[in-house]
Amino acid sequence: MKFLGILDDIVNEWHTTQRRICLNETEQAALAAGTRLVMTLLVRNEVDVIEGNLRFHLDHGVDFIVVTDNGSSDGTTEILQEYAQKGVVHLIHEPSRVFHQSAWVNTMGKLACSSFSADIVFHADADELWHPGSGSLKAELCIKNRVDVLSVPVKNMMMANKSGYERFPEDIAYEVSSPIIKPVHKVMNEVSWRSFLLYRYPNKVIYKTRQGHIDVVQGNHDINPSDNLREFIRDYSTDIEILHFPVRGFEQFCKKIVNNGEGLENLSRQVRTEAFEAWHVKRWYALYKSGRLDEEYQRLLDLEGYLKKGILSPLNGQKQRALTYFDTPAPVLTGSVVDE
Repeated sequence: MKFLGILDDIVNEWHTTQRRICLNETEQAALAAGTRLVMTLLVRNEVDVIEGNLRFHLDHGVDFIVVTDNGSSDGTTEILQEYAQKGVVHLIHEPSRVFHQSAWVNTMGKLACSSFSADIVFHADADELWHPGSGSLKAELCIKNRVDVLSVPVKNMMMANKSGYERFPEDIAYEVSSPIIKPVHKVMNEVSWRSFLLYRYPNKVIYKTRQGHIDVVQGNHDINPSDNLREFIRDYSTDIEILHFPVRGFEQFCKKIVNNGEGLENLSRQVRTEAFEAWHVKRWYALYKSGRLDEEYQRLLDLEGYLKKGILSPLNGQKQRALTYFDTPAPVLTGSVVDE
Protein backbone atom coordinates (compact mmCIF):
# COMPACT_ATOMS: atom_id res chain seq x y z
CA MET A 1 0.00 0.00 0.00
CA LYS A 2 1.35 3.42 -0.92
CA PHE A 3 1.93 6.05 1.77
CA LEU A 4 -0.51 8.53 0.20
CA GLY A 5 -3.15 5.85 0.02
CA ILE A 6 -2.73 5.20 3.72
CA LEU A 7 -3.08 8.92 4.45
CA ASP A 8 -6.25 9.09 2.33
CA ASP A 9 -7.74 6.29 4.42
CA ILE A 10 -6.82 8.06 7.65
CA VAL A 11 -8.27 11.37 6.43
CA ASN A 12 -11.57 9.68 5.54
CA GLU A 13 -11.72 8.11 8.99
CA TRP A 14 -10.93 11.49 10.58
CA HIS A 15 -13.72 13.32 8.78
CA THR A 16 -16.36 10.66 9.41
CA THR A 17 -15.74 10.08 13.11
CA GLN A 18 -14.27 13.42 14.35
CA ARG A 19 -12.45 11.47 17.05
CA ARG A 20 -8.83 11.09 17.90
CA ILE A 21 -6.82 9.34 15.25
CA CYS A 22 -6.45 5.56 15.48
CA LEU A 23 -3.47 4.16 13.56
CA ASN A 24 -2.54 0.56 12.98
CA GLU A 25 1.08 -0.57 12.80
CA THR A 26 1.24 -0.25 8.99
CA GLU A 27 -0.03 3.33 9.09
CA GLN A 28 2.38 4.30 11.86
CA ALA A 29 5.26 2.79 9.90
CA ALA A 30 4.28 4.85 6.86
CA LEU A 31 4.28 8.04 8.90
CA ALA A 32 7.65 7.16 10.39
CA ALA A 33 9.14 6.57 6.95
CA GLY A 34 7.86 9.77 5.39
CA THR A 35 8.28 12.38 8.13
CA ARG A 36 11.17 13.27 10.45
CA LEU A 37 10.17 14.65 13.84
CA VAL A 38 12.76 16.40 16.02
CA MET A 39 12.11 17.40 19.62
CA THR A 40 14.17 19.90 21.60
CA LEU A 41 14.71 19.98 25.35
CA LEU A 42 16.20 22.60 27.67
CA VAL A 43 17.10 20.94 30.98
CA ARG A 44 18.84 21.50 34.25
CA ASN A 45 18.94 18.99 37.10
CA GLU A 46 16.01 16.80 35.97
CA VAL A 47 17.46 13.39 36.84
CA ASP A 48 14.14 12.03 38.14
CA VAL A 49 12.33 12.53 34.82
CA ILE A 50 14.85 12.91 32.01
CA GLU A 51 15.20 9.26 31.02
CA GLY A 52 11.45 8.66 31.15
CA ASN A 53 10.96 11.74 28.99
CA LEU A 54 13.44 10.53 26.36
CA ARG A 55 12.05 6.99 26.30
CA PHE A 56 8.43 8.11 26.03
CA HIS A 57 8.95 10.50 23.14
CA LEU A 58 11.21 8.15 21.21
CA ASP A 59 8.42 5.56 21.53
CA HIS A 60 5.77 7.98 20.26
CA GLY A 61 7.13 9.23 16.96
CA VAL A 62 10.17 11.36 17.82
CA ASP A 63 13.14 10.48 15.61
CA PHE A 64 15.82 12.68 17.17
CA ILE A 65 16.26 15.02 20.15
CA VAL A 66 18.36 18.18 20.45
CA VAL A 67 19.10 18.93 24.12
CA THR A 68 20.66 21.93 25.82
CA ASP A 69 21.92 21.02 29.30
CA ASN A 70 22.09 24.16 31.42
CA GLY A 71 24.83 23.07 33.82
CA SER A 72 23.20 20.03 35.44
CA SER A 73 24.98 18.58 38.45
CA ASP A 74 22.67 15.75 39.56
CA GLY A 75 23.31 13.02 36.98
CA THR A 76 21.12 14.44 34.20
CA THR A 77 24.16 15.08 31.97
CA GLU A 78 25.39 11.50 32.25
CA ILE A 79 22.00 10.11 31.16
CA LEU A 80 21.93 12.50 28.19
CA GLN A 81 25.44 11.41 27.21
CA GLU A 82 24.30 7.78 27.16
CA TYR A 83 21.51 8.64 24.70
CA ALA A 84 23.90 10.75 22.64
CA GLN A 85 26.14 7.68 22.31
CA LYS A 86 23.09 5.76 21.05
CA GLY A 87 22.77 8.31 18.24
CA VAL A 88 19.36 9.73 19.16
CA VAL A 89 20.46 12.86 21.07
CA HIS A 90 22.60 15.84 20.13
CA LEU A 91 23.83 17.37 23.40
CA ILE A 92 24.72 21.05 23.82
CA HIS A 93 26.38 22.20 27.04
CA GLU A 94 25.31 25.67 28.20
CA PRO A 95 26.56 26.33 31.76
CA SER A 96 25.45 29.98 31.96
CA ARG A 97 23.44 30.98 35.03
CA VAL A 98 21.68 33.63 32.93
CA PHE A 99 18.50 31.95 31.72
CA HIS A 100 18.26 32.87 28.02
CA GLN A 101 15.46 30.37 27.51
CA SER A 102 13.99 31.76 24.30
CA ALA A 103 17.37 32.25 22.61
CA TRP A 104 18.58 28.76 23.52
CA VAL A 105 15.35 27.12 22.37
CA ASN A 106 15.33 28.90 19.03
CA THR A 107 18.99 28.00 18.49
CA MET A 108 18.00 24.35 18.94
CA GLY A 109 15.08 24.81 16.54
CA LYS A 110 17.37 26.20 13.87
CA LEU A 111 19.77 23.31 14.42
CA ALA A 112 16.91 20.81 14.11
CA CYS A 113 16.17 22.20 10.66
CA SER A 114 19.68 22.88 9.36
CA SER A 115 21.56 19.86 10.72
CA PHE A 116 18.99 17.19 11.55
CA SER A 117 16.52 17.42 8.63
CA ALA A 118 13.43 18.07 10.73
CA ASP A 119 10.05 18.07 8.98
CA ILE A 120 8.26 18.72 12.29
CA VAL A 121 9.65 20.37 15.44
CA PHE A 122 8.37 20.88 18.96
CA HIS A 123 10.06 22.29 22.05
CA ALA A 124 9.41 20.33 25.24
CA ASP A 125 10.42 20.59 28.87
CA ALA A 126 11.77 17.67 30.88
CA ASP A 127 8.65 17.60 33.08
CA GLU A 128 6.31 17.13 30.08
CA LEU A 129 5.08 14.18 28.06
CA TRP A 130 3.54 15.15 24.71
CA HIS A 131 0.91 12.43 24.69
CA PRO A 132 -0.74 11.52 21.35
CA GLY A 133 -4.04 9.67 21.53
CA SER A 134 -3.21 8.14 18.14
CA GLY A 135 0.11 6.77 19.38
CA SER A 136 2.17 8.95 17.02
CA LEU A 137 3.08 12.61 17.43
CA LYS A 138 3.43 12.81 13.65
CA ALA A 139 -0.10 11.72 12.82
CA GLU A 140 -2.13 14.89 13.16
CA LEU A 141 0.17 17.20 11.21
CA CYS A 142 0.55 14.59 8.48
CA ILE A 143 -3.21 14.29 8.16
CA LYS A 144 -3.81 18.04 8.31
CA ASN A 145 -1.46 18.53 5.40
CA ARG A 146 -2.31 22.24 4.93
CA VAL A 147 -1.67 23.12 8.57
CA ASP A 148 1.71 24.59 9.59
CA VAL A 149 1.26 25.08 13.34
CA LEU A 150 -0.76 23.12 15.89
CA SER A 151 -1.64 24.62 19.26
CA VAL A 152 -1.51 21.90 21.93
CA PRO A 153 -3.25 22.02 25.33
CA VAL A 154 -1.31 21.56 28.58
CA LYS A 155 -2.80 19.43 31.37
CA ASN A 156 -1.29 19.63 34.85
CA MET A 157 -0.80 16.26 36.55
CA MET A 158 -1.16 16.53 40.33
CA MET A 159 0.10 14.57 43.33
CA ALA A 160 -2.06 13.25 46.13
CA ASN A 161 -1.29 15.01 49.40
CA LYS A 162 0.78 12.68 51.61
CA SER A 163 1.71 15.32 54.21
CA GLY A 164 5.19 15.91 52.84
CA TYR A 165 5.92 12.26 51.99
CA GLU A 166 4.84 12.49 48.34
CA ARG A 167 6.80 10.34 45.89
CA PHE A 168 7.02 10.55 42.12
CA PRO A 169 5.62 8.94 40.01
CA GLU A 170 3.53 6.68 42.26
CA ASP A 171 1.65 9.55 43.96
CA ILE A 172 0.57 11.27 40.74
CA ALA A 173 -3.18 10.74 41.05
CA TYR A 174 -5.09 13.54 39.32
CA GLU A 175 -5.22 15.77 36.29
CA VAL A 176 -6.61 19.28 36.12
CA SER A 177 -9.27 18.24 33.63
CA SER A 178 -11.45 21.39 33.84
CA PRO A 179 -9.02 24.19 34.71
CA ILE A 180 -10.17 27.55 35.99
CA ILE A 181 -10.10 30.12 33.18
CA LYS A 182 -9.50 33.71 34.23
CA PRO A 183 -7.45 36.69 32.98
CA VAL A 184 -3.87 36.78 34.22
CA HIS A 185 -4.40 39.80 36.48
CA LYS A 186 -7.18 37.95 38.33
CA VAL A 187 -5.11 34.81 38.63
CA MET A 188 -2.29 36.86 40.15
CA ASN A 189 -4.70 38.10 42.83
CA GLU A 190 -5.97 34.62 43.71
CA VAL A 191 -2.84 32.44 43.85
CA SER A 192 -2.05 33.55 47.40
CA TRP A 193 -4.95 31.35 48.56
CA ARG A 194 -5.59 28.90 45.69
CA SER A 195 -3.20 26.61 43.84
CA PHE A 196 -1.77 28.24 40.73
CA LEU A 197 -1.75 24.84 39.07
CA LEU A 198 -5.56 24.73 38.96
CA TYR A 199 -5.67 27.49 36.35
CA ARG A 200 -5.51 26.91 32.63
CA TYR A 201 -1.99 26.98 31.24
CA PRO A 202 -1.39 28.54 27.83
CA ASN A 203 -1.09 26.07 24.96
CA LYS A 204 2.23 25.18 23.33
CA VAL A 205 3.05 24.69 19.66
CA ILE A 206 4.31 21.98 17.32
CA TYR A 207 5.10 23.07 13.77
CA LYS A 208 6.14 22.00 10.30
CA THR A 209 9.36 23.29 8.77
CA ARG A 210 8.33 23.39 5.11
CA GLN A 211 8.80 27.19 5.25
CA GLY A 212 11.97 26.83 7.29
CA HIS A 213 12.66 27.35 10.96
CA ILE A 214 10.04 29.24 13.00
CA ASP A 215 11.02 31.21 16.09
CA VAL A 216 8.90 30.67 19.21
CA VAL A 217 8.24 33.07 22.07
CA GLN A 218 9.38 32.63 25.68
CA GLY A 219 7.85 29.47 27.10
CA ASN A 220 7.21 27.90 23.66
CA HIS A 221 3.57 28.95 23.81
CA ASP A 222 3.33 30.45 20.32
CA ILE A 223 5.32 31.28 17.23
CA ASN A 224 7.01 34.66 17.25
CA PRO A 225 4.55 37.30 16.01
CA SER A 226 7.43 39.32 14.55
CA ASP A 227 7.77 36.66 11.85
CA ASN A 228 5.22 38.39 9.62
CA LEU A 229 6.81 37.71 6.23
CA ARG A 230 5.27 34.26 6.02
CA GLU A 231 1.67 33.13 6.32
CA PHE A 232 1.10 30.12 8.54
CA ILE A 233 -2.05 28.04 8.71
CA ARG A 234 -2.90 27.22 12.31
CA ASP A 235 -5.17 24.74 14.03
CA TYR A 236 -5.87 23.37 17.49
CA SER A 237 -4.73 19.84 18.23
CA THR A 238 -7.39 17.26 18.99
CA ASP A 239 -4.93 14.36 19.20
CA ILE A 240 -2.11 15.59 21.47
CA GLU A 241 -2.19 16.61 25.12
CA ILE A 242 0.84 17.75 27.08
CA LEU A 243 0.97 15.96 30.41
CA HIS A 244 2.79 18.37 32.71
CA PHE A 245 4.34 17.27 36.02
CA PRO A 246 5.26 20.57 37.72
CA VAL A 247 5.38 19.20 41.29
CA ARG A 248 7.17 15.93 42.06
CA GLY A 249 7.83 16.33 45.78
CA PHE A 250 8.97 19.17 48.02
CA GLU A 251 12.71 18.82 47.44
CA GLN A 252 12.29 18.78 43.66
CA PHE A 253 9.92 21.77 43.81
CA CYS A 254 12.43 23.82 45.82
CA LYS A 255 15.33 22.96 43.52
CA LYS A 256 13.30 23.86 40.44
CA ILE A 257 12.24 27.23 41.84
CA VAL A 258 15.79 28.13 42.89
CA ASN A 259 17.24 27.10 39.52
CA ASN A 260 14.65 28.95 37.45
CA GLY A 261 14.31 31.94 39.75
CA GLU A 262 18.06 32.49 39.93
CA GLY A 263 18.38 32.29 36.15
CA LEU A 264 15.51 34.73 35.54
CA GLU A 265 16.90 37.15 38.12
CA ASN A 266 20.30 37.07 36.42
CA LEU A 267 18.64 37.64 33.05
CA SER A 268 16.71 40.67 34.31
CA ARG A 269 20.01 42.24 35.40
CA GLN A 270 21.21 42.11 31.79
CA VAL A 271 18.03 42.80 29.81
CA ARG A 272 14.66 44.25 30.71
CA THR A 273 12.00 41.56 31.16
CA GLU A 274 8.25 42.11 31.07
CA ALA A 275 6.39 42.04 34.38
CA PHE A 276 4.09 39.25 33.19
CA GLU A 277 6.94 37.12 31.83
CA ALA A 278 7.24 33.97 34.00
CA TRP A 279 5.56 35.91 36.79
CA HIS A 280 4.62 32.76 38.72
CA VAL A 281 8.26 31.62 38.85
CA LYS A 282 9.33 35.07 40.04
CA ARG A 283 6.64 34.92 42.73
CA TRP A 284 7.76 31.47 43.86
CA TYR A 285 11.38 32.60 43.98
CA ALA A 286 10.40 35.57 46.16
CA LEU A 287 8.59 33.18 48.51
CA TYR A 288 11.70 31.00 48.64
CA LYS A 289 13.90 33.96 49.57
CA SER A 290 11.46 34.93 52.34
CA GLY A 291 11.40 31.36 53.69
CA ARG A 292 7.76 30.72 52.79
CA LEU A 293 8.02 28.23 49.92
CA ASP A 294 6.75 25.41 52.16
CA GLU A 295 3.46 27.30 52.54
CA GLU A 296 3.11 27.50 48.77
CA TYR A 297 3.88 23.80 48.37
CA GLN A 298 1.08 22.87 50.76
CA ARG A 299 -1.28 25.20 48.92
CA LEU A 300 -0.45 23.47 45.63
CA LEU A 301 -1.49 20.12 47.11
CA ASP A 302 -4.66 21.37 48.84
CA LEU A 303 -6.90 19.74 46.27
CA GLU A 304 -9.73 17.80 47.91
CA GLY A 305 -12.38 20.47 47.43
CA TYR A 306 -11.48 20.92 43.77
CA LEU A 307 -11.83 17.19 43.15
CA LYS A 308 -15.41 17.42 44.40
CA LYS A 309 -16.04 20.43 42.15
CA GLY A 310 -14.88 18.55 39.04
CA ILE A 311 -11.84 20.74 38.39
CA LEU A 312 -9.71 17.67 39.06
CA SER A 313 -10.34 14.11 37.96
CA PRO A 314 -8.50 10.81 38.55
CA LEU A 315 -6.03 9.78 35.85
CA ASN A 316 -7.45 7.49 33.20
CA GLY A 317 -5.75 4.21 32.29
CA GLN A 318 -3.90 5.63 29.29
CA LYS A 319 -2.27 8.37 31.34
CA GLN A 320 -1.46 5.97 34.16
CA ARG A 321 0.38 3.82 31.60
CA ALA A 322 2.35 6.87 30.47
CA LEU A 323 3.62 7.23 34.05
CA THR A 324 5.35 3.86 33.80
CA TYR A 325 8.02 5.48 31.61
CA PHE A 326 9.30 7.17 34.78
CA ASP A 327 9.76 3.86 36.60
CA THR A 328 13.39 3.57 35.44
CA PRO A 329 15.52 3.81 38.61
CA ALA A 330 17.36 7.12 38.94
CA PRO A 331 19.90 8.41 41.47
CA VAL A 332 18.39 9.78 44.68
CA LEU A 333 18.29 13.58 44.85
CA THR A 334 20.59 14.73 47.64
CA GLY A 335 22.19 17.87 48.95
CA SER A 336 20.92 21.35 49.75
CA VAL A 337 18.24 23.22 47.88
CA VAL A 338 20.73 25.60 46.30
CA ASP A 339 23.23 24.04 43.88
CA GLU A 340 26.81 25.08 44.41
